[in-house]
Amino acid sequence: MSLALQLQAEEETHESELRLVRPLRILLIHPQHAIQRVGTGVYKKHLRYAPITMPTLAAMIPPDVSATVRVIDEMVEPVDLEAEADLVGLTGITSASPRAYELAAHFRARGAKVVMGGVHATLMTEEALQHVDAVVRGHAEQSWPQLLRDLRDGRLQPVYDLPSPNASLVVPPDRHHIQRSQYVACNTVEMSRGCNKRCDFCVAHRMNPKYQTKDIGKVMDEIRALPGKLVTFLDPNLIGDVRYAEEFFRELAKLRRYWVGCVSLDIIRHPKLLELMVRSGAKGFLIGFETLDQEALKDANKSFNRPEDYLEAIHLFHRMGVMVQGSFVFGFDTDEPDVFDRTIDFVQKAKIDLPQFTVLTPFPGTALYTRMEKEGRILSRDWSRYNGHQAVFQPKHMSPQDLEAGVRRVWGRVYSMSGIVQRLLGRPVLLKPLALLSNLNFRRFMRRVHYGL
Repeated sequence: MSLALQLQAEEETHESELRLVRPLRILLIHPQHAIQRVGTGVYKKHLRYAPITMPTLAAMIPPDVSATVRVIDEMVEPVDLEAEADLVGLTGITSASPRAYELAAHFRARGAKVVMGGVHATLMTEEALQHVDAVVRGHAEQSWPQLLRDLRDGRLQPVYDLPSPNASLVVPPDRHHIQRSQYVACNTVEMSRGCNKRCDFCVAHRMNPKYQTKDIGKVMDEIRALPGKLVTFLDPNLIGDVRYAEEFFRELAKLRRYWVGCVSLDIIRHPKLLELMVRSGAKGFLIGFETLDQEALKDANKSFNRPEDYLEAIHLFHRMGVMVQGSFVFGFDTDEPDVFDRTIDFVQKAKIDLPQFTVLTPFPGTALYTRMEKEGRILSRDWSRYNGHQAVFQPKHMSPQDLEAGVRRVWGRVYSMSGIVQRLLGRPVLLKPLALLSNLNFRRFMRRVHYGL
């Protein structure tokens, strides 16, 4: 018998013995970029929300697969590099993918099979397969159980695709794997998948080409079982289906909870839905304003945002008792050096409760990346730099260094103590303590990331 055949026979024998002797040992890891990672990062409890991908995979292990499972989120717990595992599961966004590959190499060297899912592995499958044994593309309600059965039976495939995405098949996460005390937002929930918008810089609709909603009764049962009053929705857009959202928030109002989540600005064109959302306990909207330039919005396929609506919309939300976390992006092709001061002036005038600012990032797999790659403007393919704070492409009207410096200056001005006070003056009394605490936490984050303080 040749050496290759002998090794194959020994591996098959080992896998057969594994199935007979003990349960499959599964280690599920959520790798984090150094900025978020415990020990090296700046994300303390006040900036953390509990991810539910790995706890959901833990809950989807089929009954016919005997297994033990451990979940680690690097945001709150270091990875046990000595852990014994037969299967290591990884997930991650683009900026965390180098860390995921590092962990994959480590555990493969220890004899484990390593599989990877999430947005980066889905959109960059061939790259990921250079580092792992299998890639799970898209969501995993059908492919994850099949992968586990295949591994148990010694026939692991390199790629697992979801044949027909079905949000109704998703089970609630096993929340025993969430260290609740380590997150400011521990009651994280999803009522939908994907986004009905098609912004050129966003990966949400690439990961989920079709916007899908979950069974309302099942989501209500999940929320009802959560301790505490505050719920954080992880959905990219809570109003992707207006009729569904109206029914959903009508039911949510019966649970008497408070909640925060992402909505697109066109919520102002649906007053009935907005009223229902507020009545159901809405206390904070995360809104991607992105830019004050309509031409930039058009180029980004986000023309449903109209800058002339921004000020009125923010004042409307404030009158209804809803805080606004508004995000702005710098580096669009229309952005010239004056964009930074114009944005500072607007944010302060509008009194946005919790503004955040990022560098435009052409994530691989997006239309923005494809266009910039074709134009020869991609400057780096070090995915760890795709973190929203570093310029990885050549802007049109400034240098990459000037772009980064401008964003840093915006953070510094808006989150100076005088800037915070100016934005919070005149806010409703009940929201002031929460808004002030959130601003101080973001100020601490800004000073560490952008100024090294």
